[in-house]
Amino acid sequence: MMKVQLALMTVGTCALVLVGADNADAAPPAKGATAAPMSIQPTAQRPVDAAAPQMAAPKTEMKLAPNSIYAEGLGAGLAYSLNYERLVADEVAVRAGFSYMSFGASVSSGGQTSSASATFMTFPITASYLGVRSGKHALELGGGATLISASGSASGIGASAEGSGFSALGTTMVGYRIHPLEGAGFNFRVGGMAVMGKGVGFNVTDPTAFGVMPWFYLSLGASF
Repeated sequence: MMKVQLALMTVGTCALVLVGADNADAAPPAKGATAAPMSIQPTAQRPVDAAAPQMAAPKTEMKLAPNSIYAEGLGAGLAYSLNYERLVADEVAVRAGFSYMSFGASVSSGGQTSSASATFMTFPITASYLGVRSGKHALELGGGATLISASGSASGIGASAEGSGFSALGTTMVGYRIHPLEGAGFNFRVGGMAVMGKGVGFNVTDPTAFGVMPWFYLSLGASF
């Protein structure tokens, strides 16, 4: 019986020694010891899909220069005109012009002199639509009216006479235009037009009859 008790005590003592050794291995680091730094793995970035559609910035269409000055040959001024034009909307321009012409003649015969003179002033007023365009190149569609003031005088053989009058003609036009965008630049216009009114035509026989006469215009100037 004593032998059995001695064997059990020996086994218990060995178990206590083994448990103590395991606890010593798992003990915390001594005071003042530095813990090993933790390793942080970088997060993988998601690759950019080159084929994915990108948001493009909206394009802003450049607007036409708002003011223009130009000299027009033939056109709504009939012979010529000096004009100022202003855009009253993004694609609608209104112009007002002026021209002045004066003619005179005299003849002498038998000691007598006869003379005659005439003065014409025209005031073309038109509106043009420039919405059909690509950049500074535009199709011009428009029309308006030309106001005419005329006066004349004649004298000879002891007599003289004078008179004046006022009339208006209608105009329509279609042509090509170069118009600068948002800044100063060269302005060019060319096209065909029609002039309409009483007594208008190349072969007028009745001054009271309404007629239509084809016409032409060409202008050079600047916009700003």
